[in-house]
Amino acid sequence: MMTQTNMRRANQHVRIKREPGYQLPRVDEDDNMTVDFAPSEVERRMQRSDAPSVDTRLAPGASVIGDMEVNGEDQDDECMLMEVKTKAEVVEQDLPTPRSFVNMDRSFVGPGQALKDFGQELKDINDALGELQARGIQHVVSLPELVLVGDQSSGKSSLMSAIAGLSLPRSSGTCTRCPIHIRISRADEWSCRVFLKEDYAFVPRNHPITLQDVTNSDRFPPWVKLDPSRQTRKEFKTVRDRFDAEEIETLLRCAQVAILNPGTPYRFFVPRLKNESGQSDAARREHLDRIKEKEAHGEAQFSPNTVALEVKGPDLADLNFYDLPGVFITAKRPEDRFLERVVRNLTCEYISRQNAIILWAVPMNQDAENSFAFKLIQEMNAEDRCVGVMTKADLLPREINGFSSWLSMLNEQAHRTGLGYFITSRQGSDLDEQNKFEEAFFNRTADSATMGQWPEIFEKYRDRCGIEKLKEFLSITLGREFSKVLPEVKQKVHNRLLRIEEQLEKYPNPPPNPEMEIMRSLAEFATNVKTRVLQQEFMSQWDCLFAEPFKRRILGSKPKFNVKEPDVITIDDNSPMATPAPLGQTPRKRSLAQDMNMTPSKRRGQIKAEDSDRMIMSPSTSAALWGTPGPGQFPFSPGPGGGLAPRSKNLMELRTIIRRSAIPGQPGLVSASVYEPLYTEVARTWGPHLENFVNQTIQFLQNEVMKILDNAFSNLKNRMVYRESVEHMKSFMEKHKEEVRNQLNLIYNLETQRIFTKDEDALQRNKASEKRILERHRHFLRMAARTGESPAIRKMEELTEEELAQEQAKMAKELKLIGPDPYDQEITVAAYVRGYYLTAASRFIDIVAIHIMSGLLPRVASVIDTYLHEKLGLYSRTSGTGLEIFNRLMSEGPETERKRRELKVEKERLDQAMEIIVNLENKEQMATATAANSQATMMGMSQAHGQNRPDLTIRTNGNGGGVATPVSERASTPIGTYEA
Repeated sequence: MMTQTNMRRANQHVRIKREPGYQLPRVDEDDNMTVDFAPSEVERRMQRSDAPSVDTRLAPGASVIGDMEVNGEDQDDECMLMEVKTKAEVVEQDLPTPRSFVNMDRSFVGPGQALKDFGQELKDINDALGELQARGIQHVVSLPELVLVGDQSSGKSSLMSAIAGLSLPRSSGTCTRCPIHIRISRADEWSCRVFLKEDYAFVPRNHPITLQDVTNSDRFPPWVKLDPSRQTRKEFKTVRDRFDAEEIETLLRCAQVAILNPGTPYRFFVPRLKNESGQSDAARREHLDRIKEKEAHGEAQFSPNTVALEVKGPDLADLNFYDLPGVFITAKRPEDRFLERVVRNLTCEYISRQNAIILWAVPMNQDAENSFAFKLIQEMNAEDRCVGVMTKADLLPREINGFSSWLSMLNEQAHRTGLGYFITSRQGSDLDEQNKFEEAFFNRTADSATMGQWPEIFEKYRDRCGIEKLKEFLSITLGREFSKVLPEVKQKVHNRLLRIEEQLEKYPNPPPNPEMEIMRSLAEFATNVKTRVLQQEFMSQWDCLFAEPFKRRILGSKPKFNVKEPDVITIDDNSPMATPAPLGQTPRKRSLAQDMNMTPSKRRGQIKAEDSDRMIMSPSTSAALWGTPGPGQFPFSPGPGGGLAPRSKNLMELRTIIRRSAIPGQPGLVSASVYEPLYTEVARTWGPHLENFVNQTIQFLQNEVMKILDNAFSNLKNRMVYRESVEHMKSFMEKHKEEVRNQLNLIYNLETQRIFTKDEDALQRNKASEKRILERHRHFLRMAARTGESPAIRKMEELTEEELAQEQAKMAKELKLIGPDPYDQEITVAAYVRGYYLTAASRFIDIVAIHIMSGLLPRVASVIDTYLHEKLGLYSRTSGTGLEIFNRLMSEGPETERKRRELKVEKERLDQAMEIIVNLENKEQMATATAANSQATMMGMSQAHGQNRPDLTIRTNGNGGGVATPVSERASTPIGTYEA
């Protein structure tokens, strides 16, 4: 006897255009394309699906079920449409369609070939997606993923087991304490591989964790996110017996206990299975007892790290998804309250991923309004990416009013989800029993007294009932989403690989022969240093940059004397000073600050001095200020302007110095003690100039040496040999700097102690030259004092010989008018001091320069050959054997080695990811080419029969009926459209 559903189908009216000579192909049931219209077969098919046959063509004279009428009036070749009239309200359920699924309905080559091609492509896509997720590339690009969420006791565990096709832990304990990533795919042989994915490090706190410890920056205490390069994926164990549910559950529980006890090596938790040899049953049980002890007293109560399963086998859907711990509002124990927020944070993190498809498990024996998980989905604005799964349908309350809320959800009137709802009911101790129960329950063929009756009011939603339809929907949806983002994934992986390769260039691999590489670099360095420092170009550059400026500064510090007419010097009436001031003292009693505040009228009568004059110091005063230079240092710290030059002295001050040093009874004679203080006072200003010169020379030389070192060790810069060589060469330069400084300090001290020279000719030339300069200036100033005019005095070197002759003749005439200079003795003393200064300064400059040119540079060149070899231990071998020394020199340091190791690990992962993507693209191209060839064959066959048949697609509606439409007339398939 037919059921009511079958009776309704028998009352449907169908008009089909017959085509002469066309024989309807037979397609087996596995491909869901059966068109065998035998009543028994139709009745059996009607119990499982309300959808019509995919093919709508019948051979001439063929009959249809029951009282269906066939309109055979027209015999032309025009293709007619099949119209299905139903009494039930049509509720279209849109599901996604990948490329191959659209192409599938175009093939009429052979039974089920299109579905098989689509199934293989879907498997390839989801396998590739799972492999990419397993490679841990989420830090580079976001991948589509399924995320199963729900409140505690929402049926998530049963749902997860059903989707995965194996028994998973369903009792309380570790299964609720960490995420589980399950990847299932079809394969000839069944297997279940378990991995531990560690993305977080366990960092214990020194106090019990509370709600206050869970913050926006610390979302999963005591776990801390690892750098992607340090994240690991460890294989735990593989099971190959799918029928031993107890062993599978034991393995998964042990894996989760390992996740919660990171302080214990994970190998400890790998269980011995019953069929494995090498361990007695007693030892196996003892090992499991120890693991249970760890489970009861684990280091952590929760972990964001993941237990990953790869399940393969015949008749499995191609899926991969995450199952998260069930969210809850109130913890059982007060000390576990922090877990409320931790689990909430974990759920929100997975939901927030924009490419995540959310599976919301909501039990039908509870009020959906109270679902905390759905509130989180709404908070994250993820409803459009959500598919609801109504679980525990067999526990639905039987009151008629209790159906309304669930019907409203199915009709998108309440708790709307972008991908609609599915319904499941899982009862039984194992998967087979659960599957049989579910099929009987939704087909209403089960014993209603024992299992309850599925209400007929839900009949029109039967195409959304059952775990198999959910798995098919999820597989297609996930595959389609991955196909959409595949170009972006490939581009981002490619870009990241380029950046990693650029970074790895900074951390090259060690050379194949490290000893030869080190010795080659050392030889190249020594040769290039010797060549460079002895090159004329290098010495000329040094002379131009440092030696010449040093010479100008020293010569420019020549003692200065004011030769103005002394009769312009007057003393204020209030000044108590009636005689010239002693040597080194200023004739004015007012402070510098007072003088600065004087008005011009008050300044009249004060001593006039050069603008640069600042103070007058005697040799004893200068020595007290400067101090005596110590070994290895100059009296001044280096400065850009050199030492502080003493104030120029006027003629009256010189006369005072001469008179104070005169020997009684020897008028007209100048004591030798007059000259020396006037010279040494100025010579001691050489110290800072010399310090600057030494520092700049050594720095210039060091820069050149380091540049050569960089070039010679360009392939070893990340190795210890380079770092040690840099430090040794810095010490080398400091050592030579100290040597040069000590040598020049000795010369400096000698030059500033006394007047001494054996070069009388040079002294006389310099003295005569300086006296001409002083007498010339003195003459012009005397004439200016007589005439009241201030002449422009040109430098002697600017005058031509004729001009000099004319000037000399003029000066001789004027001298007769003004008479002999009363300060001739003072002018002679000043000329001698300046002449000797030039003689000593020239000698000092030459000695300093020759210490660099003929001392420092050749000395560096002579010792550079062996210096680094000795310092690196390559000659003495006191720091170990040759192998040990070269291993030490080739080490990179922990930070560099860690960085290169991390980059290589990430590169390996991304290389594998790119290979997976390329392989998938190659398969897609082959599939496209095959489909094109098949289509060409089809068109040829169609033309041979004189037919032009449009491609058809069947869009299912709420009660399983459908309307066939040509593919060419279809709009683009939106998200949520399911085409079969």
